[in-house]
Amino acid sequence: MKKITLLAILMVSFLTNAQVVLSEDFEGSAVALPATWDNENLAPLGDPNELWTVGTSGDFELLFSAGNGYFYEEGASGNYAIFNSDSYGSNAAENVALSSPAFDCSSLTTVKLSFVHFAAILDPGGYGSNAYVEVYNGTEWVLVAEYSPTTVAPFSNNYTYDYGQKLIDVSSELAGVSNAQVRFRSEGDYGYGWQVDNIVVQQPQGNAPDVCINMAPVDQATDVEISVATSGSKMIMFSWDAATTGDPATSYNWVFGETAETVTQVVAGVDGTVEGMGGITWGNTVETGWQANTTYYWKVQSVNVAGTTDSPIFSFTTGASDPLGVEELTINTLSVSPNPVKDMVTINSPVGFDSVEVFNQLGQIVLKSNADLLNNNRLDLSALNPGMYMLQIKAENKSKTVKIIKE
Repeated sequence: MKKITLLAILMVSFLTNAQVVLSEDFEGSAVALPATWDNENLAPLGDPNELWTVGTSGDFELLFSAGNGYFYEEGASGNYAIFNSDSYGSNAAENVALSSPAFDCSSLTTVKLSFVHFAAILDPGGYGSNAYVEVYNGTEWVLVAEYSPTTVAPFSNNYTYDYGQKLIDVSSELAGVSNAQVRFRSEGDYGYGWQVDNIVVQQPQGNAPDVCINMAPVDQATDVEISVATSGSKMIMFSWDAATTGDPATSYNWVFGETAETVTQVVAGVDGTVEGMGGITWGNTVETGWQANTTYYWKVQSVNVAGTTDSPIFSFTTGASDPLGVEELTINTLSVSPNPVKDMVTINSPVGFDSVEVFNQLGQIVLKSNADLLNNNRLDLSALNPGMYMLQIKAENKSKTVKIIKE
């Protein structure tokens, strides 16, 4: 909640000093899309009743369990627009567009489009939808952002999705246009869905933020410790402070790479810290599989509506000790089945184990049990919402963490 409040305060300060030509947060007296927005299925054989609606439940619950933080913690709030492809089934093709009313950019020389979203693009079974952001330049619709398997890499769970605050420079498309529009178009069949909130088109005043300061680990640091997170994964903590000069940042992107030329793996919309955990890609974590005696590279992008400023690329080298190197080997005979699971999961452990804990995407314990309380090593997950969880099995002061999908 602290993070959301900070983002809201900073964004208001920029809107106050900007020329805003479109602003939509989908709040209103009725839980319905604004009448001034067009909502239609453009597919020739599509179902005209498959349309965008207004959502109120918050975080992206079509793919993850409730309270996952993928939407509200990234800057969304209250009502939002949602195309819930999952609810419509596979009965017809979908090419569903939510288009804004016309707005006037004729006096603008710089035009920025910003919004918060979560787009579920593709699951391991091949179900999904492509998400397109387009603007009307007075003559035709022009693509300015695409979220699809060709532009977004899958996460470690083999699901492909994109989320967070987005800032797109549409000056070349809209500056000087008197009848501009923006639309959000979902194309596919029986995917999951797309949530969008806080859509703003403006000519910002002020400047992009200055480079952040006090980045840690410091550049060329050595013997950086790999620790163990509560989930059982290897972790390195990164931190930085906001610049004390210039216009403030509203958010930061943490960018990682295994060489200086490949610093491209982005965790967007984070605050002043990020926990880099090997083996997980949830929220503000990045799957890397941290290795001992290895050099890595990273940078921080400071973001506000006026632009994005990159820090210098820092490097660091991990220490010689791998905290999980021995423990994982001693209990690598542990496994779980079935996975994905609907209700009962069996822990297969020929060497025995002491306890098991289940963590949600926020790292919170949602279920735990001692081994002696389980019936034939079977753990009942039926009370959990569908989504992805980490199951941590402990044996003789050692642990093994297994990723599971709850159907």
